[in-house]
Amino acid sequence: MVLSLLKSMVTSSGSAATAEAGHTQKGQGVPRVFDFHGGIHPPEHKALSNRAPLVAAPLPREVVLPLSQHIGAPAQPLVEIGQRVKTGELIARAQGMISAPVHASITGVVTAIEPRQVPHVSGLEDLCIVIKREGEIDEWARLEAWRDWRQQEAQDLIQRLQDAGVVGQGGAGFPSAVKARVRERHAIDTLILNAAECEPYITADDLTMRTHPEALIEGLEILASLIGPECILIGIEDNKPEAVIALEQAIRARRADKRLPPLDSRLEVVVVPTKYPSGGEKQLIKLLTDREVPSRGLPADVGVVVHNPGTVRAVQRAVCFGEPMISRVVTLTGEALQHPHNVEARLGTSIADLLRLAAPAPTGIARLVMGGPMMGFTLESDALPIIKTTNCLLASSPESLPAPAVEQPCIRCGMCEQACPAELLPQQLYWFSKAREFDKAELYNLADCIECGACSYVCPSQIPLVQYYRFAKGEIRSAQHEARKSERARHRFEFKQARMAREEAEKEAKRQQRAQAAQKSAAARADASTAADTASASTATAAAQPAPATDIKAFKTARAAANIALKKAEKALKAAQDGGESSESDIAKLEANVTAAKTKLASAESALKAASEASESAAPATAGASTGAAAPAADLKALKTARAAANIAVKKAEKALKTARDSGEGDIPALETSVAEAKTKLAKAEADLKAASESAAPAPASTSSTGAAAPAADLKALKTARAAANIAVKKAEKALKIAQDSGEGDITALEASVTEAKSRLDKAEGDLKAATDAAGADKGPVASAATGSAQTTDTGAAGSSANAAAPAATAPSADIKALKTARAAANIAVKKAEKALARASESGEGDIEDLQTLLATAQENLRAAEVRLNSAQAGSTDATPAAKNAGELIPEAPKPAAGSVGRGSMASNVTLSQAEIEASRAENLAKRHKQVSIAVKAAEAAHRKAQAALSEADDENRQRLATKVDRTRRNLEHARESLAEVQALVDAQ
Repeated sequence: MVLSLLKSMVTSSGSAATAEAGHTQKGQGVPRVFDFHGGIHPPEHKALSNRAPLVAAPLPREVVLPLSQHIGAPAQPLVEIGQRVKTGELIARAQGMISAPVHASITGVVTAIEPRQVPHVSGLEDLCIVIKREGEIDEWARLEAWRDWRQQEAQDLIQRLQDAGVVGQGGAGFPSAVKARVRERHAIDTLILNAAECEPYITADDLTMRTHPEALIEGLEILASLIGPECILIGIEDNKPEAVIALEQAIRARRADKRLPPLDSRLEVVVVPTKYPSGGEKQLIKLLTDREVPSRGLPADVGVVVHNPGTVRAVQRAVCFGEPMISRVVTLTGEALQHPHNVEARLGTSIADLLRLAAPAPTGIARLVMGGPMMGFTLESDALPIIKTTNCLLASSPESLPAPAVEQPCIRCGMCEQACPAELLPQQLYWFSKAREFDKAELYNLADCIECGACSYVCPSQIPLVQYYRFAKGEIRSAQHEARKSERARHRFEFKQARMAREEAEKEAKRQQRAQAAQKSAAARADASTAADTASASTATAAAQPAPATDIKAFKTARAAANIALKKAEKALKAAQDGGESSESDIAKLEANVTAAKTKLASAESALKAASEASESAAPATAGASTGAAAPAADLKALKTARAAANIAVKKAEKALKTARDSGEGDIPALETSVAEAKTKLAKAEADLKAASESAAPAPASTSSTGAAAPAADLKALKTARAAANIAVKKAEKALKIAQDSGEGDITALEASVTEAKSRLDKAEGDLKAATDAAGADKGPVASAATGSAQTTDTGAAGSSANAAAPAATAPSADIKALKTARAAANIAVKKAEKALARASESGEGDIEDLQTLLATAQENLRAAEVRLNSAQAGSTDATPAAKNAGELIPEAPKPAAGSVGRGSMASNVTLSQAEIEASRAENLAKRHKQVSIAVKAAEAAHRKAQAALSEADDENRQRLATKVDRTRRNLEHARESLAEVQALVDAQ
């Protein structure tokens, strides 16, 4: 703060002058003027700039408009670089309630939207919009002018203040629209125009009142219509006689104008004694109304609203003429200027351009201050713009504003307390701030300090008290911000914990419900199984037949369910006992559940044992009558399962051993022993499986009735082996490629594994081919035998024919099943292709042409699969009566007629006519045309979306979005080309 010049020029106390002024005003019958505590009388220096008239500054060549020229949230840009804007056009909108929009102050082109240094005490940068003027044109984009504003609704007037970006010009820049809504929460009886302008050097409000008194009166009327006060007071210091005369003449002229509604007679001009800081909001309220704003309170708390002359004039211009707030009056003053005066300049104008209008002295400017010498701050550069709260530019010479003196120790004189207008204890606040005892400073109402500088001004020890207070306030705000963050974090944590506890309780309740339901279901199944076992056992004893295999399976399932229920009950009991939170009654219930579960398990095991014994006793009796193929098949399946389990056990043991070796933890010898044991079990399982396979191989050949089942099973097994070998080859090749790319791993061992996998694949393919050839050679005799049997007409031959036809009938059903599976797979492929094409079309990514080709192929395959299935089902339906009637002849398969074509692997019994082929092609072509048309539309939408995103992108994302636009354009071109090709095919057809 700049105080050195003023400290040596203290004038006498103004108490006597205040009393004399109050007595004089009482005698004249004007409103009484009160007094506030403290205050000082620094040299005014107002004559430097108030002798010249107010002039308009020339239009700047370039303006820099910060997005945060007010208190609250910064505005959000609405323009982009290269866009042409008009004067008064909205270029940034307000965000939130406490915010204000920003408008273009000149007509020109936006050249930059970037952070730049702004006029602030911190000296930091802020986001700004830079506009370069376009010639000498000043083309306006005004709002609607309301000369008959009395006909407008109050809400419309408030919205106009918000849309025009009007903020307070005398303080922190509080949005006027928010202040106009104050009567929604407070009862307001007094509206005050703060025309005191007590700060030395500054005369902006003085020249505004002299030049535009009528606009100020009308602006006060507008604000009064919104606030509804009982009286309007214009508080002005007695050192501005010209402004007092101008305002009183304007009031008289307004009252004499019969064309307008009567003026509120309670509008008064109140002249107050000159004393700093009488222009403070709380101090002026005390002077005019003798009301004290409470600590940490607002003027509205005592029924008062205060506005600045510049703000009131901006309100009048916005409502009556539709002009947004794009300019303000600025005082250019100081001993370093040869022509100090006041100018009305466009916001964003460079400070250097304005100082040149005042003709800086040849000796130069020693210090440049924004604001007055008491509450202003030093600027390090003149390459900064003026903003909505810039009221003065003070250019001082080295003699007028010398460097601050060296700080001396406090002598406890108490002069700071006598000068403080807020009735604080500056000395105590200084000690607390210096000692970082911020809690004590808060107790001494540090927040009520208005930072006027009166205490620093009178301090004989040259202590910069205000700087200490600002430091303490900043630290307190930071601590409060951190405390709020911590509080929010604590609340979020508590809410999360409560939510997790609630969800866990709900899950536990559902688990208990499921456990109880499972126990009841298991008990019911066990009881039913026991009853079924008893009935089955008695029936088996009477009829000498074995228990069905399904009964054994049901008993095993019941036993497993009972075992699971027992484990769950034991686990619940253990958790309750370990937790120590359950009551004795709950534990008793859980123990009862365990006992009941054990009883059910014992019952299920006894039932399974009885059923197994009955099945084993019945097996010898039925062995001679059966085909003898079921038991070996079951043994083979069990041995295969055992071999697979042993193989899995080996892999698990090897993995555990490898993990232990890598980490160096665990009992490695024990793990090696477990690996050896697992390999031994695997070798034994493989040996048992091989022996069982060799012993079971001749069995199917000796039985003529089931001779076709074994080859089919062998073919299926060989196909499975070939598929597994193929998968093993792919896995080995993939592992080898990854190792080669990364340079890690045993590449030699991986190459050997690839070679070994390929040799297994070759062997599996050779075995499959040999088995397929053998099965094809066996079909001729079987078919001829079936035909011969069918041609026999006697009773025995008919029976033989029926028996021969029975195995042959399984082939069509198997083919139909395979065709259904193929049709389902083709349908899934079509849906996947459609989904992939739609996703690519919407996002603009991927090769749409390849996806369209893939979709067309999938649709063609689906159509072919449906045709094959329909033909096979038709053939099966025609053959059913012949299979049913054993005495009828089975006709030979019809040969393909001329002009028909076989389809796929079913060419021997599925044929398509040429008409069917053409119809299929036409249908596929129509589907493809529809799909490609949809793809073109989707590609167009994706391209438009990408272009819109590019137009709104910032510099950081522009390159990425430009690449996306190019990609979507190429996809659109491909889609259009595909559509043209399909359309040509449709036209040709």
